[in-house]
Amino acid sequence: MEGIAGVLARIQEIQTRFGGGQAGGVLGTDASGANGVQSQPNFAAALAGAQATAQTADPAVPTSSGTLNRAGVDPVRWARDFLTTLHMPVTSENVRAITAWERAEGTAAHFNPLATTQGGFTGETRFNGVGVKNYATYADGIAANAHALTNGRYGNILAALRAGNSAVNVARAVATSPWGTGQGVLRVLGAQ
Repeated sequence: MEGIAGVLARIQEIQTRFGGGQAGGVLGTDASGANGVQSQPNFAAALAGAQATAQTADPAVPTSSGTLNRAGVDPVRWARDFLTTLHMPVTSENVRAITAWERAEGTAAHFNPLATTQGGFTGETRFNGVGVKNYATYADGIAANAHALTNGRYGNILAALRAGNSAVNVARAVATSPWGTGQGVLRVLGAQ
């Protein structure tokens, strides 16, 4: 059943990315070069980004943990899909960093394991008083977190992910960012 659910989630993500849902564009750059701008669907650019990410994927990284976390996602699968959406290398250290971040948040916000407050998605609901969202679909949760992380305030996290070689460096970047997780990822990694 896990395999079917994974395939359905990927189909939904592709449909959303290429015109089937609220987050119909792909994250890219605008004319000024600003990262994370929601742009019009561009299949060629998305394909090139996916191919570049696939070439940097570490074959030793598992594709699934076989379990669901409190947010209703497989933490490893979600981490891989999140990194792919961001066009970041899918390395064992990056997956370790993102899954540690998910554990640090520990949220039950639906399809939102990093507990973003990013709005603008059809069917989203408010999870808590801080404004963390529940998302209606897996793809919306990925897109919302990617959009939030590429809004210009988290360059240090993106740089650490781009390097792809240290979960601790990603955790340090999260700790010094305005995201709100603080030292949580470092604690999960045991690297304070």
